[in-house]
Amino acid sequence: MIFETVNGLPAHPLFIHIVVVLLPLSAIGMIALVVIPQFRGTVQKYFVASGVVISVIGAFIAKESGAALAQTRGVTDEHHDWGNRTFYLAITLTLVSALWLWLDTKPKSKTKLATGTIVVLVSLAAITSTVLAGDSGAKAVWETRAIEPYVVPTVDSQESAAQETGVPLSEVALHSSVEDCWTAIGGNVYDLTQWISEHPGGSGPIESMCGVDSTEAFTGQHGGQNKPNRELNDYKVGVLG
Repeated sequence: MIFETVNGLPAHPLFIHIVVVLLPLSAIGMIALVVIPQFRGTVQKYFVASGVVISVIGAFIAKESGAALAQTRGVTDEHHDWGNRTFYLAITLTLVSALWLWLDTKPKSKTKLATGTIVVLVSLAAITSTVLAGDSGAKAVWETRAIEPYVVPTVDSQESAAQETGVPLSEVALHSSVEDCWTAIGGNVYDLTQWISEHPGGSGPIESMCGVDSTEAFTGQHGGQNKPNRELNDYKVGVLG
């Protein structure tokens, strides 16, 4: 999916910074253009208009990358809704700003005041929506982690030994059920027990891999794809010995 990752990392946390920073600043700039005549220099108009355009592009990319992230990590309804509102407000701000800037070149325009009022209202709505979208996203990621003490992860003694000495295929064969599912892929051994219920393609393909060398099946389905390989690394037990 487009805008899913950047250099192997989720794209959404990177692109949202364009919106979080630039959209409120551009909205404030448009308010200043409307209410402060002395601020309406050509340079100021150029920079503010450029910021508005970049903001709506950034909002689109953030929306699409957020949808991609939601398919693998999930997202709260609140964050999803505020993210969509922010995108549509960015579009609206772009359109009314373009209209007002055009009307500003017409000294005798009768609709300039009304359009300017709309620009101010949409700008305030865009700022508010951006803040609430960011707040709901931050809470979804950090609220629980911020109040829970950090626990040093431990490694199961069986898996620790497997990492040190290697795992024979006969050992993998002992873990052949959905409650205890190990598999070998490309010379490594993975514990996919937890992944069975999380696999986007359903549990069936993972269940068929339990207790056997699944290299051929995995590469046939996901060969050349970076994302499945990255996810697989989270479940590595050790090397096949």
